[in-house]
Amino acid sequence: MSDLDGQMAHTALREAATRILAVHDLVLEDIVVKGPRSMPEVRLIVDLPEDQLGSADLDAVATASRELSDVVDADDTLLGPDPVVLEITTPGVDRELTAPRHFRRSRGRLLTLTIDDVPYRARLLAVTAADVLLLRQEPGRDDRGRPRRRPDGTPERLEIPVADVTSARVEVEFDPPADIAQLIADADPTALKES
Repeated sequence: MSDLDGQMAHTALREAATRILAVHDLVLEDIVVKGPRSMPEVRLIVDLPEDQLGSADLDAVATASRELSDVVDADDTLLGPDPVVLEITTPGVDRELTAPRHFRRSRGRLLTLTIDDVPYRARLLAVTAADVLLLRQEPGRDDRGRPRRRPDGTPERLEIPVADVTSARVEVEFDPPADIAQLIADADPTALKES
């Protein structure tokens, strides 16, 4: 398969996957192709739409996977006639948050972020239309159980443009606060002046 044929198949696969996933209220985040040409591995990373909280329903992911597999088997223009390993998966907790949609999906979650070489641990409350993160700092506790302090000179609430974030990941939280829904509801993304 030439590079041009591969690009067209990639586009066709993206369109077919997007159509099937939409029926199950899932969106296509990325397509990753790796492995040898003789038996490539094609991984489709899927998630919920950015306006939804929570995790993708694994039964819905499994059903979408079966349906897409049937479509790929029936249409050689999508991945070619040769055997291919097709996998549909969710991003996982270790995904680096890079795009505004990743942050929107993480509302209410505890994040570890780096901004201008300064590390933060904060709960994401909202993302404005101008892609500004509304955060509440939650420094946590050290290894001895003592409360950590916020970085000097920083308020409890932060407003940080997504573009200023050097790195960000969701922190696994076994005991999230009971008032997360209220925190999100109270966050007012329109409070920032749009420029």
